[in-house]
Amino acid sequence: MANPRRIKRLEKVIQQAAANHAQRELQDPRIGLISITRVKLTPDLSQAILFWSVIGEEAQRRTTERGLQDALPSIQRAIAKSMQTRVTPRCELRYDEGMEHAQRLESIFTKLREERGDIEPVGSPPEGDDPALDDGSDETDAGEAGGGKPDSEAETQS
Repeated sequence: MANPRRIKRLEKVIQQAAANHAQRELQDPRIGLISITRVKLTPDLSQAILFWSVIGEEAQRRTTERGLQDALPSIQRAIAKSMQTRVTPRCELRYDEGMEHAQRLESIFTKLREERGDIEPVGSPPEGDDPALDDGSDETDAGEAGGGKPDSEAETQS
């Protein structure tokens, strides 16, 4: 059993090595713009699950998955070089559905807020005061910033 801090450190090393290798070394046109989102390493350091995501539709995901499976031995070698341990964990690739799930939830929340009137629908002009158009002529701001006249008490005490 490895120390939990060591496991976390090795997970980061594996994630960085796999991401760097996938972005810089893999020349497979099937592999799209991918991210290694997280790594889960078993306590005995024998297996590492690499979670990945890709930008694109379902067809792009399947194509990328096939390309990554074919490139897994190459990714495994890159991880072995960067880990500097006696044994390298056996790597497994899994699609991370967390990003997709988060996007679906965000779109549902946005739609609900639009229906309730909490926010304006996309493309609608904003209502009310626009802070970008504020000319800074608020009197309280000028006094606090030191741009106004000094108090008479401050003048007499100096």
